[in-house]
Amino acid sequence: MLQPLLEFLFYKGNHKELVEPAFALSVDYIQKWAQYTSALLVREKGIQSGLIFVSSFIVILNVLGNIFRYISTVYLSKIRTKIIEHIRQDVFYNLMSLHVGYIENKRKGDILTRITSDVAEIEQSVVTTFEAVLRDPITIVFFLYLMIGISWQLTLFMLLMIPVAAIVISFVTKSLKRDAFGAQDQHGYIMSTTDEAISGIRVVKAFAAESFIKKLFDQFNHRYSQLTRRQWYKKALVPGFSESSGVAIVGIVLYYGGTLVYNNQMEAAAFISYIALVSQIIRPAKSFSQAFGNIYKGIASAERVFELMDAKAEIIEKPDAVSFPHFNSSIKMKNVSFQYNADVEVLKNITLEFQKGKMYGLVGKSGSGKSTLSELILRFYDPNQGEITIDGIDLKDLKIADFRGQMAVVTQEPILFNDSIYNNIAFGNPNATELEVIEAAKAANAHDFIIELINGYQTNVGDRGNLLSGGQRQRLSIARAILKNPPILILDEATSALDTQSERIVQDALFKLMKNRTSIVIAHRLSTIIDAHQIIVMDKGEIVQIGTHQELILIKDNLYANLYENQRMSN
Repeated sequence: MLQPLLEFLFYKGNHKELVEPAFALSVDYIQKWAQYTSALLVREKGIQSGLIFVSSFIVILNVLGNIFRYISTVYLSKIRTKIIEHIRQDVFYNLMSLHVGYIENKRKGDILTRITSDVAEIEQSVVTTFEAVLRDPITIVFFLYLMIGISWQLTLFMLLMIPVAAIVISFVTKSLKRDAFGAQDQHGYIMSTTDEAISGIRVVKAFAAESFIKKLFDQFNHRYSQLTRRQWYKKALVPGFSESSGVAIVGIVLYYGGTLVYNNQMEAAAFISYIALVSQIIRPAKSFSQAFGNIYKGIASAERVFELMDAKAEIIEKPDAVSFPHFNSSIKMKNVSFQYNADVEVLKNITLEFQKGKMYGLVGKSGSGKSTLSELILRFYDPNQGEITIDGIDLKDLKIADFRGQMAVVTQEPILFNDSIYNNIAFGNPNATELEVIEAAKAANAHDFIIELINGYQTNVGDRGNLLSGGQRQRLSIARAILKNPPILILDEATSALDTQSERIVQDALFKLMKNRTSIVIAHRLSTIIDAHQIIVMDKGEIVQIGTHQELILIKDNLYANLYENQRMSN
């Protein structure tokens, strides 16, 4: 649109014959129509009218461009936020589907970094540049089309200058990706260190280890800062080099185009319009090069996120898995062996039967395989050899949610969520009524201490329940299990971390919980399993003794008798 304006200035608008262009849906028609209308206004109403028309036309086009740019931003923002929402959702859903071992073997901070920081980096570096990647090439092609229309020789000459700049930009952006990998990895270490320091703040202060933790944090933080600075340096280099390359190309075009004008091979107005187009094409070209820099930086985060998203669950439910609505008879383990890695066999040829309605005690030294055995029953892992059946059906053939729905677990370290007491109790049964929650709390000997709190059942327990005592947390865990009302109960040293008074209260709640249920009790304190129908003694992954308490203590110099005698003497 500048060309008609320049023609007025150079030729007073009188050098061309006025011919109204035939209508067509093309840029060429718009330009010719503008030229015709402006020239007509100049001849009939004077140069001022023509200049006003051309200037107004340019402004109107710009306003329309901004209106459509706003509309595109609105729609692209919907696309962008939806993409990130689905990525974050897919990552978290897949994380929840992975087996326990995968999560336990990863640094918690690294997982959190991938879900938070890496996903945010994808949004900033990749999805935000989505607009530039889609729009700018179209804009560049459009400007090139106009430029070729004015002078194909100049355009070809300019295009020959671009590959050199593209090669340098490509080298810098690939280097950005390497630094981004390292930076996000260091960010994972920062998250892990922070999480561990907060979780273990009592130990840190008790051992006066603040300086050690600070030094460890500083190492990761300094390295992360170094890598981030390098990214910024290289990222800043791309647009600067792109702009300098653009200006250099303009300079060369000015030289070559000026020669064409001087030799009367090109009109001056067309040449100036061409220079205006070159200046316009620099902006999308610069934006496009920046987009590539951002994308390469974001690809590092994307690969880390997709690695977590694509991780395969080892515990897989079969497509034809059968439902398991009720537990009727027994759980059996037949010749079960298991190892976490190729070096150490944790369980060796275990054959057991847990009958409905009976209480079973699992005892043994630390590392004997007691907790691993319970995790196999929950199918957190699958045995390397042998099979585990429930009511005669292999666990691998059942729907996982069905048979786990028949079980409840109370662990040594109570797992509570940063939520109200009410929601923590109702966690396993969200459809429970308020009366049912209160009854479960009463059965767990928790109701009395709950109602003494300022907000009662709506009191927030804090991060991991740290606003409550160990005994209170454990009673809430028991109340949660009571509310679920499962036929199978697994207690993993549920009272070993409690003081004597809290243990009595919790033990009373546990006896209520175990009544008429199939109970598998992993016991550190043998007093909790004296009344068990059967006690299984384990050592180094093997079953060394089975019997009742009275039967086992009559056998002299055996593992159970020695453990019981040592505990009795210590009390």
